[in-house]
Amino acid sequence: MSQWIWLDPQFEEAYQLCRPCAMDREEGKKDACRYAVAEFRRSYAFDRPIESVSLRVSGDTVYRLYLNGALVGQGPVSAGGDFLCHRPMPRFFATRYELPVQGKNLEFFAQVRLSPVAMTEYSCGHGGLMVEAQVRFADGTVETLETDGSWQARRNERFVAPHVYDGTRFEGEWRPACPVPSVWNLADAPIPPLWEGDILPLKEAEVTVNPGETRAHTVLFDKIYAAYLLLDVSGACEIEAHIFELEGQSGDTLKARFAGAERFRSLSMYSTGGYALTIQNQSGAPLTVKVRARMCCYPVEMEGSFHSSDPMLDKVYEVCKWTLQICRQTLHLDSPKHQEPLACTGDYYIESLMTAFTFGDMRLAELDVRRTADWLNANDGRMFHTTYSLIWVMMLYDVYQYSGNRALLYECAPALDKLLSRFARYLGDNGLIENAPDYMFVDWLVTEGYSMHHPPKALGQSCLNAFYHGALKTAEKIYALLERPDQAQVCARQADALRKAFNALLYDPEKGLYFDGLTTPQEEIKPYRPANVNLKHFSRHANVLSVLYGLCEGAQAEIILRRALDSDTMQQVQPYFMHFVLDAVWKMGLFEEYGLKLLSMWKPLAAECDKGLKEGWFAPQEDYSFDHSHAWGGTPAYQLPARLLGFKMLKPGFEQIELSPRLYGLDWFKIIMPTPKGLLSVSLNKGEAPRISAPRGLNYTVK
Repeated sequence: MSQWIWLDPQFEEAYQLCRPCAMDREEGKKDACRYAVAEFRRSYAFDRPIESVSLRVSGDTVYRLYLNGALVGQGPVSAGGDFLCHRPMPRFFATRYELPVQGKNLEFFAQVRLSPVAMTEYSCGHGGLMVEAQVRFADGTVETLETDGSWQARRNERFVAPHVYDGTRFEGEWRPACPVPSVWNLADAPIPPLWEGDILPLKEAEVTVNPGETRAHTVLFDKIYAAYLLLDVSGACEIEAHIFELEGQSGDTLKARFAGAERFRSLSMYSTGGYALTIQNQSGAPLTVKVRARMCCYPVEMEGSFHSSDPMLDKVYEVCKWTLQICRQTLHLDSPKHQEPLACTGDYYIESLMTAFTFGDMRLAELDVRRTADWLNANDGRMFHTTYSLIWVMMLYDVYQYSGNRALLYECAPALDKLLSRFARYLGDNGLIENAPDYMFVDWLVTEGYSMHHPPKALGQSCLNAFYHGALKTAEKIYALLERPDQAQVCARQADALRKAFNALLYDPEKGLYFDGLTTPQEEIKPYRPANVNLKHFSRHANVLSVLYGLCEGAQAEIILRRALDSDTMQQVQPYFMHFVLDAVWKMGLFEEYGLKLLSMWKPLAAECDKGLKEGWFAPQEDYSFDHSHAWGGTPAYQLPARLLGFKMLKPGFEQIELSPRLYGLDWFKIIMPTPKGLLSVSLNKGEAPRISAPRGLNYTVK
């Protein structure tokens, strides 16, 4: 059993416990824990040369481990999570590292931060560090080491608060570490450690400040990065670093004071397009400050590409792909700026599809699905967002399709059972979802003065019911794959009853469109379910989803979709929801007419900023400032290759695929797509047959 250690409560009683997440607002918990950074060290000397070390490491809440002065890695892998959690996640994760080592000595040093700061950070409620090491020697022998009471520990008082460092303060006294009972349900993370690399500014990476001078200096990078701030200072100074995505925008602020020469790395990761630095030299000599960023992301082993006769479409693809890359951390982030948890399933579903066509490694998406299932199991099928929890069903099925991992379906089946059981309880006597705790999330906009983040029933009911219908039809396929025909038939019957109620109660025959929800009063007003309104409203959202998820079919579905797309009165959707619009367009065979026209809506975003993807086309409210690192709107990185290739998965896991390449008005394209068997390359020029180069073992047909 892994041995966990922490600060001795005899000396650090106030720095033992913390909340499970940064958004836990239960009364009294804020005062029950304090921000702290604990440090640990241990030296080992052997009588024979070391060849390599295998490590298994975890820490609560955030750890950073060094071996022989070199950074091993930072973690742990996020436990996933939901908004407003009041208890720890069901599983905590350990990361494995394989390291070559020269010499006969091992010097371990670790920093562990107590208390969650970012929304993706989760704690089991107590500070802790766990290190297991398998040391392999040149003579073939092996020795096992682990954290225990022989390690030393201290609270480094220089880390004053999140984003505040005071290097003039006492670092703390080293004392024996204290073994602590394990409260961590530890599992090995099935993903590799994050990749890291230094990023240099565009110019002037080193700043000189004269004695007594205060100097402002701006540092810019070529792109927006998910990165840690690195500072090398030569003497005593105070530095305030405003970290922004684009110059002039709001961002995060880090304050640091140094007593002398020091190399500093921020504990927090920031969405970094540049730094606005204010440097006050407090030494008696000229001061130099070297500024860099340390980028981190999920490692890239293969990479897709898209090139065509339309350079702006190429740029759209690249901006979306880059934004996805910086959002691929130990989960698919919505953005490095917000760092929201797995509760934002809509974001991560789209990003999982983008991943399949850009980087190909689906292990992170599989883990996203599993961690969400863990939470659904622990929370009786309930997640903060109702629509997002239904999107998880579609994500489960599609990730299985691209990964071919059938075991994923079996692992997640209990969570699927609980989710569907919960939603069946939300049905009213009229056959529609009437008793949901909320109708969120629809889109990042305001309609008729109401936020579509958590709209009233009259503006969100149709969308929630459409997602429910899609989830039921998808679950029917999953249960068939699980060889549970009775449950598949239950889903089919429930979907059929829901479709009949949806068309009977939410379709307006005069307009030939679905409206957004019934105006009947809610039984109870809840924090994210406002009072219903007497408003009969028609949106693109409800009508697109009714087509996409099969609530209408054939000629009627095409008419409804065309009316929604061509309407001059319906409010435009944001880039996030445009994913579902484009999927509906493809489903109805209208991509030739609408596909590239809709995808061209991203061109102004890419022209405005090619450093990262802007969150939306229009602000949901006047004072809202979009970030430029939001992959939820990056569906072109999926839609462009998938639709132009005419890609179809015939057998899961790329055992058999079908291609139907089309130009859709372009003169030419060349698409490279990663697959488990290697890179697939398809080129098509006007008037010519497609040229396909497939890796050995990839079975494909061309239609």
